[in-house]
Amino acid sequence: MGKRITVSIITAAVITAAAAGYFIILNLSVPPQLNVSPTTVPQTNESVSVDMASQEYHKFVGLTEQDRIQAAVRMTPEVKSMIMTEAARVTTGVKESMPAMGNQTIKVVKSGSIVGVNGHLAEGVAKILSLGRTEYLRFENFKVTNGPDLHVHLTSGSSGNIQNSKDLGLLKGSEGDQNYFLDSELSTKYDTVVISSLPFSVLFATGTLR
Repeated sequence: MGKRITVSIITAAVITAAAAGYFIILNLSVPPQLNVSPTTVPQTNESVSVDMASQEYHKFVGLTEQDRIQAAVRMTPEVKSMIMTEAARVTTGVKESMPAMGNQTIKVVKSGSIVGVNGHLAEGVAKILSLGRTEYLRFENFKVTNGPDLHVHLTSGSSGNIQNSKDLGLLKGSEGDQNYFLDSELSTKYDTVVISSLPFSVLFATGTLR
């Protein structure tokens, strides 16, 4: 009886030791699972600057035109550059035909090529057209780098000085044919078309009309 108990105890001890050894070997052979938290990839300076430019641009265009003019006066050159860069990414298209005026013939009073200035791209033809007793400034095959509050001006002289110009209002689109109604005698008074950013006082394009 005593021998049987002793054998049972020895057998149990051997089984326990074998099991412990098995788990030790198993743990050594299987690599531990590391609890690694996900790593956040830091933003580059470029992505941060692009995001800031977009925020500045949308904040600016959300203002009224008068508030944009006042904001531009207080703005740093860096912020102005951001807004100009973002505005250039936006394309606004328009396609206008000349108004129908019965059987009246459209006459070209003056015309000239549009060219970009200050590093901005522009192309197309500017024409002053006479339709009966009504005159229009018309852009054809037109394209210009977009900018904040671009206005169309008629002025005199090739320098593009708009101090004494006639402001025809906002540019209707950065691409496409478009018309601007003219008051009487403007075609004889002015010989240059200018496209300029109103709040930033930056010229984008000019065209000499002959």
